[in-house]
Amino acid sequence: MKAIQLVTATNDAYALPLGVMLKSLLENKKSDYDIKIYIISSTLSKQNQSNFIHLLKNYNLVPIFKSISEKNYSSLKLIDYISKESYYRLSIPNLLDKNIKKVIYLDCDLIVKKDITALWEIDLDNYFLAAVENLPSVSSSRIRALSIPRPYSYFNSGVLLMNLSKWRQYKAANQVIDYVKRNPGKIRFPDQDAMNAILYDKWLKLDPKWNYTTLRHSTGSSITPAIIHFTGDKKPWNSDHPLKKEYMRYYNMIRWV
Repeated sequence: MKAIQLVTATNDAYALPLGVMLKSLLENKKSDYDIKIYIISSTLSKQNQSNFIHLLKNYNLVPIFKSISEKNYSSLKLIDYISKESYYRLSIPNLLDKNIKKVIYLDCDLIVKKDITALWEIDLDNYFLAAVENLPSVSSSRIRALSIPRPYSYFNSGVLLMNLSKWRQYKAANQVIDYVKRNPGKIRFPDQDAMNAILYDKWLKLDPKWNYTTLRHSTGSSITPAIIHFTGDKKPWNSDHPLKKEYMRYYNMIRWV
């Protein structure tokens, strides 16, 4: 049976939240699919690597650490609380073996409440990626700033199903990086803005349950989330976040040194 290929990127500051995310994902995975977990980092301590190894050992899994030089993206624009690691997802097509055609990419600041297999099984053959459309209150200004034509919209890049075959064939990562370099004045959410600008007509809309953001929660949405994404600078580990209990449920299930 083919394995689910899951990729994330972190640093030491986000290692513990990533551990919580992986715990939630593995606790709620019900299918008998195998899963491969890749962790991309340029600065991950031996202790945190050990923490991940210990966490995944409980599920008979071994994390696959992928090292990347922080110099690869050091010249690109960064904004506020968004770190250079946000760019690391652009390296996935080159970091992973060429026989891996599709991956799920997940940010660290989220928890997975439903079986990730259902996301993995979505047909992506005709698209570069699948993602959840951002709320109009966020996306309308970005669509204008990035000159995305109607009727196309704007996605959040924290949860992605990526078609690596197409990314490699068309060198999409290079196009995204070039856009950031050429348009610093337009960029607010670095890699996310650039991916939207380049791939605006090449992505598949996912059910919003797969990326239920803090903002969507604040609107009183009736959606039952499959993934809760703690967007913004206020996280459940540094504030009285409205969804803190959801995070703490899995935080209390792991041992971290």
